[in-house]
Amino acid sequence: MTSACNRRANLSGSSSAPSSPKRCASTKHSAKRDSMPANSFSTFCNAACSRAPSSSKLLTNILLFSVLACYWFSRTLSKRIRLVQLKVHRMSEGDYLAGDDLSQLGDDELGILAKDVAGLSNRLADSEMSRKQMLSDISHELRSPLARLEVATELTRDYAPNATHYLDRIQKESTRMNELIGQIIHIQSLQMQRYVARPEDCESIDIAMLLDEIGQDVSFEFYDKHVEWQSLRNKDNSSDDELSYLIIGNREQLHSAFENVIRNAFIHSNSHSIVSSKIETIKLTHQTSTLKISIIDQGAGIDNDNLERIFQPFVRLDASRQRPTSPTANSTANKTRKKEDGYGLGLAIAQAIIAAHKGQISARNREDGVTGLVVEIVLPVST
Repeated sequence: MTSACNRRANLSGSSSAPSSPKRCASTKHSAKRDSMPANSFSTFCNAACSRAPSSSKLLTNILLFSVLACYWFSRTLSKRIRLVQLKVHRMSEGDYLAGDDLSQLGDDELGILAKDVAGLSNRLADSEMSRKQMLSDISHELRSPLARLEVATELTRDYAPNATHYLDRIQKESTRMNELIGQIIHIQSLQMQRYVARPEDCESIDIAMLLDEIGQDVSFEFYDKHVEWQSLRNKDNSSDDELSYLIIGNREQLHSAFENVIRNAFIHSNSHSIVSSKIETIKLTHQTSTLKISIIDQGAGIDNDNLERIFQPFVRLDASRQRPTSPTANSTANKTRKKEDGYGLGLAIAQAIIAAHKGQISARNREDGVTGLVVEIVLPVST
């Protein structure tokens, strides 16, 4: 019985022999893991876990540095492009010396383009000055034959007393031509002064006082038209600094410019109306600011297509902007009005003077429910 049982046990042990290698391998790995020291296993896990966050942090830093570098580069490039764009825009408006400082913008492709723009700016300025100088020289040369013509006309009166009517006509046209040439020379000299500044002719000017002085004088000249001069500045505002109304310029020239604009407003305003002035200080930066002076009339206004043309020489608009003031207007006002409207140079002279002082002048129709014209003049404030 015992031997039989042993044989069964041996047979069962021999039948299960093929499955023993797998069990033995698993047992070996388990034994090896169990035999590994506890401290070595934890060190291996910590090293594996700490290596991944370190790589992620490095990648984040590189990405952040790249974003900051791209932002700095784009801001620098955009600033230079905007500078070139601003200079070209000013050149397109007639300020040909605006691009003179672009030659120091760099040596890359944009810097080379800026240098070419600076060279073009200088050539345009030289060409414009040469053209104005030539026109001024021609105007001066025309005065000589006109002066001889006037002398000949006076001598002819003694030999042809019956031709007085015709001689008077010749004298009148010669005088008109002489005055016209004088106005042309005056405009050209002002426009050339824009490129050849003379600081010794400039002084500090209180625009508020200058406007009031001119307004009162012109109002007296047109007293029979009953047009009132009014200042819209808020004199009760204690925050307004009187120094903010000071500019540096040529007093005589600015007086002429504002007088032309204000007289033009009185000429074209309706009887028993108001011509007003308004001064505003506009802050550009912490260090710079400008004055915006508005001369507002109560006339018929101007067609929008002609708002820019009124500052060009020899431009005369239709009768809606040239109506007579009143049947009882005095002779001085009529003479002045005829001269200004006849030549069409008053606002052109004002534009040349304002441009010579680094300012701008423009016109627009009123939008407050009252017909009329608003002439706006912007000048830099003295610092």
